[in-house]
Amino acid sequence: MFRVIIIFLASLTLSLFATSAKALTYQQPDPRLALLLESEGKLSWRLSAQQNWLIQTQAAARPDLAELNHPVAELAGLKINLQQLSSGLDRGYQQVRLQHTSKVTQQEITATLHQRLYQPKLSPDENWLSVVVAEPKGLFLNIINLATGKQARFEQRLNAVLGIQYQWLADSSGVVLLAEHAEKKATKLTLAPSVQDSSSQKLPQRTYQMLLSSTKDIAEFAQLIQARLLKVSTQLKSQTILTLPLYRFSLSPDNQFILTDQVIQPYSYFVPVASFSRRQDIYTLQGQKVVELQQQAVHESRKTRTGMRHITWRPDRAATLSWLAKNTDKAFKEALWQWPAPFSSAPEKLHDLTWQFKQLQWSEHNLVILYESDSATQQERAWFFDKGFGQPASLWYQRHSKDLLNKPGRLLTQVNAFGRQVLKQNSDGELYLLSTKNDNRQQQLNRLTLAAGQAKTNELLWHSSGDGLQNFVGLKDKEHIFYTRQTAQQPPELYQKIAADEQKLVSVGHKTPSFLAVKRQLIEYRRADGVELSGWLYLPAGYTAAAGPLPVLMWAYPRDYASVELAEQQQLHSERFIQLSETSAQPYVALGYAVFSDISMPLIAKGSELANDNFLPQLIANAQAAIDALVDVGVAERDNIAIGGHSYGAFMVANLLAHSDLFTAGIARSGAYNRSLTPFGFQSEKRHFWQQPALYAAMSPFFHADKINAPLLLIHGQADVNSGTYPLQSLRMFTALKGLGKVSRLVMLPLEGHHYQARESVLHVLWEQQQWLAKHLKPTAAMLMQTSN
Repeated sequence: MFRVIIIFLASLTLSLFATSAKALTYQQPDPRLALLLESEGKLSWRLSAQQNWLIQTQAAARPDLAELNHPVAELAGLKINLQQLSSGLDRGYQQVRLQHTSKVTQQEITATLHQRLYQPKLSPDENWLSVVVAEPKGLFLNIINLATGKQARFEQRLNAVLGIQYQWLADSSGVVLLAEHAEKKATKLTLAPSVQDSSSQKLPQRTYQMLLSSTKDIAEFAQLIQARLLKVSTQLKSQTILTLPLYRFSLSPDNQFILTDQVIQPYSYFVPVASFSRRQDIYTLQGQKVVELQQQAVHESRKTRTGMRHITWRPDRAATLSWLAKNTDKAFKEALWQWPAPFSSAPEKLHDLTWQFKQLQWSEHNLVILYESDSATQQERAWFFDKGFGQPASLWYQRHSKDLLNKPGRLLTQVNAFGRQVLKQNSDGELYLLSTKNDNRQQQLNRLTLAAGQAKTNELLWHSSGDGLQNFVGLKDKEHIFYTRQTAQQPPELYQKIAADEQKLVSVGHKTPSFLAVKRQLIEYRRADGVELSGWLYLPAGYTAAAGPLPVLMWAYPRDYASVELAEQQQLHSERFIQLSETSAQPYVALGYAVFSDISMPLIAKGSELANDNFLPQLIANAQAAIDALVDVGVAERDNIAIGGHSYGAFMVANLLAHSDLFTAGIARSGAYNRSLTPFGFQSEKRHFWQQPALYAAMSPFFHADKINAPLLLIHGQADVNSGTYPLQSLRMFTALKGLGKVSRLVMLPLEGHHYQARESVLHVLWEQQQWLAKHLKPTAAMLMQTSN
């Protein structure tokens, strides 16, 4: 039946299970840890499409638990905020500020108490700013006149059940948005069997949560996603275009047509809304249907959905659709098609693809770049057509998807007359390529020519210097560039460079000055088989190796690679700001621990074998090498090291404790421990349980819980909707450990998902981890010396 969860904050307690079930109020960690949540949100910058404005956003603070305490509907894989009519919102922004790039003009909008800001967008002419303001009772669109600073609100509530959706009109006269459907029909609760059928067709699927389970669920979900598509002027006058259960919509570049993608019945009890039956049509802006494109059935297989896919408007044409479809020629995988308005002629095939489509980039001068990939070999490549489709394609690059050193970079884009993003080109047809040099990870901006069947790098326009770490923000013109600069002790600040003149535009102070003296050093070492590994070692202020070893907290996340060469590539930069996140392991350096974080934990495929075929031996070898490295530099004692991880990292922790005695204690957050509960694959594993039952059993620490000797702290959000890591995983793992007489502790966080959001939750997690480390790691003389200073 339809599930509505209402928790009253006045009686809300944290559920803990130790030797017996008991309630515990939220706890506060050491003030040095709590300090991390008091700092202002991170600043970010981008340059507007017309290069007229610098847009600065400031991340909002973590919400209080009360902000998460609202009626929720768990339907179709979504956790829907019934009070706000939204789902899947992140923390949003506290402030959006605009600074004109050539005038002394600025505007800003700041969220007040219980508000958060989302999706700031400039109108195509850049005279208006729109921002979605989220409040407890709903989401509303604010429009600001940048010439006068006058701000107005559209008072009709948005429907954001399937995400915030709105788009500016090309002439900047207003927006088209998805609003709440005013009419609500009461749904009668009827009791009826819930029935699902299975045929001989194989439909392997990942493990999803919060799915529909009854006819009542279906009726409620259908009502929640019903929405009105409105045209709203900058003067806030509105007219209804359509009323549909829209999954998404898209205006044609000339604004004459609307591509609609609606969710239709029958729904599914087996998969989330993204795989439900869908229908795509084209309407005019007056709501008249022009073309019925297609209707798609429920998609319950892990294979690609059939029919037309990736249906989009070409950004370089007034109203031309493009899409992918399965190729009738078996020599090719897919075919790319197009269809221009008025949609009376037959669609035209543009190109046959031998690999899987990833992306298209269009230009205003016939140049097209096609990106595709091959999942079997993990290769990706890009082709360019310098005279458009219909001419032979030329290969720009091909590389392994995890080959970071040969990543070509990204091409800059600009807006065209329709206000759409196309490749940025100068009068000579040259592109602008932002890339990273392989040797020292410095960025550089070059002009690039893709023509006559070859790629040629031309003039170097800008490169980051060796003074700190510099990252490109935007290019106003050849002589005017914006970038950020940071060092290990200085957070990113905004600069501009006009010809040879450089100027700091925004100064940013260190958010937690008490952590300024924390030391960070890169430790490089080798695994027993010779694979090169590395990690960041964080040491307390004033610590030197002469003081002796410290208790150590290690934190890692396993990743698979096709070769040793790919596994050994690293993206660590010594000048990257030491950002001590409250959800990471790093803050415990303030309490006198050594923290070894971002540790290489590669799982490398060998010959015809896949990476997981040697999962446990490689996992243990990685951990052993990290411990040896810390002992060798005098920082650690072998019997005084804890290991921690989140999600797949938690899975790693439980496996290391089950199959080795390398660690004194473990911390596992939001993990999965029984792989028979994820039978159709997990992480990068594509084989299902019935193909490899021995592998699933070997990789499931739940099956080996009797071998775990070190104390294990399990933490999980009660509302975790992440595929595979449902809360039952931690509950069952704890039950096994308790039944076997193993030292363990389970913390279930009310209202929290896969990543913890509320201030109270994060502070309590910091406290739980602090207590666990203090209880199971021994304080050393060097630690006591640090904490007494």
